[in-house]
Amino acid sequence: MDNDILIKNGMLMDGTGTPAVRADVIVRGDRIEDVGAFPDAKASETIDAEGLAVAPGFIDVHTHLDFFLTCPRHPQVMERWIRQGVTTIVAGNCGFSPAPILPEAQETVDKYWNFAFPSDGLTFEWSTMAEYFDHMNRNGLAYNVAVLTGHNVLRMNLMGMQERAPTAGEMSEMKGMLKESVEAGSIGLSTGLLYCPGCFSRTEEITELASVLTEYGAPLVTHTRGMSEIYDEAVKEVIGVAEVNRIPLHLSHHFGGLETGSLSNPLDLKSKLTNLLARIMGEDFTVKRQLKTMPAHFRANELIEQARQRGVEIGHDMLPWVCMFTSLLAMLPPRMCAGGFDKLFEQLRDPEVRQAVIKEKQTAVPKWPTWENDCWTDNWFDGSVFLGGFRQEKNRRYENMRLCDIARDRGTDLYNTVFDLILEEEGKVFFVYRFEDQTISDWIGAWAISDPNCAIMTDIVGVDYANPSPVSYGAFTKVLGQFARDKGMMTQEEAIRKMTSLPARQMQLKDRGIIKKGAFADITVFNPKTVKNCASFKDPHRFSEGIEHVLINGKPVLENGTYDTKALAGTVIKRT
Repeated sequence: MDNDILIKNGMLMDGTGTPAVRADVIVRGDRIEDVGAFPDAKASETIDAEGLAVAPGFIDVHTHLDFFLTCPRHPQVMERWIRQGVTTIVAGNCGFSPAPILPEAQETVDKYWNFAFPSDGLTFEWSTMAEYFDHMNRNGLAYNVAVLTGHNVLRMNLMGMQERAPTAGEMSEMKGMLKESVEAGSIGLSTGLLYCPGCFSRTEEITELASVLTEYGAPLVTHTRGMSEIYDEAVKEVIGVAEVNRIPLHLSHHFGGLETGSLSNPLDLKSKLTNLLARIMGEDFTVKRQLKTMPAHFRANELIEQARQRGVEIGHDMLPWVCMFTSLLAMLPPRMCAGGFDKLFEQLRDPEVRQAVIKEKQTAVPKWPTWENDCWTDNWFDGSVFLGGFRQEKNRRYENMRLCDIARDRGTDLYNTVFDLILEEEGKVFFVYRFEDQTISDWIGAWAISDPNCAIMTDIVGVDYANPSPVSYGAFTKVLGQFARDKGMMTQEEAIRKMTSLPARQMQLKDRGIIKKGAFADITVFNPKTVKNCASFKDPHRFSEGIEHVLINGKPVLENGTYDTKALAGTVIKRT
């Protein structure tokens, strides 16, 4: 038998979660030709996987890499994903996608969502989803990519940042753009109802727009309208949208329910003493204490379970660290963005407006329905966050500095520092919040990803900057090594399922996320005894260890730990 690639003597973890078995895998072209015992098989290339595990390539189900994948530098900058075994990127999350996009929306997206862009800028050489897909395939992809269509961008195309309901004509056009995008291969619709202008929409708008998906059975993937004390109401809203339209629902970063004001500042004495007590009391005490601050989360889980019993298909994802990151603009009162950026910047130059905003930030608590309560979905503000994405030469020294340290350097308070930086950088700044105590973060992170319906993801922003978060270097290897092997919270086979067949099913990626005859040959070979994440909050930019070989569509990309940046073995995964 003469074959392209033979992977022999490995322990097969096929993606289903069943116990590993010894098996060989034969790859021909971009597909798996057969799986079994083939002692006499010969191939043009043989990978001896003795002592290694053979698994489907991992799927990062929630990213913001879609704009950056058009950059010629993406194979080099994104090497960290290959080195933790990832072969497929799901993008277009949180209501923002690079397409379909009209010229009048490009500048707004550039300012509001700039953390997802290449640091040297982006020229939109496409308008429709089909053109965007053609652009990526023509220029080459280091990874497979599946793309959701973003509600916020659909809205921006026709309504800018206006705080109002769409007209009948505008709704018809949004539905038309969504349908055209799904026909071109987009895998579903995403919403980012925390962000502007999505926060200005009402349930009726989301329900009607999502009705386009019914014909295809495509998923609604949602950053809900609030991760705060209204999280249960926000989850109830999107369950209703999915149920009415008879479509699957996927909840992005399902860790909502934190009450306003409960965000821990790792720098203050109270937090340090609390963390010291938590370490003394142990993991069970610490997790239970954390969950007491999230009652809306458990109310949301009850709603999810009830909906599943009614037949609604619901999945979710989470990352294995306690951290979050997004645009600094998200800290402002939502209605400040309603008139567009020129009006926003004009308001921020007014001292009286600044004082009013500070007062609102200090007192606002999200209430349901949000559109009747100043559109607040979340209200958090903390001087311990790190800032990034600076372009002005005078501000670049602040890259990855804490807001409190920047304020001290500039001689201003926290709020006015934020206002000044937004003006100086034209809104193009992002922030990173991270829980400093690694042990406690691990305890809570392990709990957050433990649900069987939870897929693993990175959610990273600022990929082209030195983001001080370890997530994009080791989310998958952290789960495989520390949580599965060392902690024993799940088997490695179950961890693999949460990275492969589970997200493939959630996003309806046909013949991906599993090793079986006829499936696409996205394969990760790793050492189950040594695989580990090496990145941390203190040292975030370290590659994972233990990933030995990676194949994407049957083409070797990582061989014996050596990465081929020129392989460009990925493709756009289109909905079929």
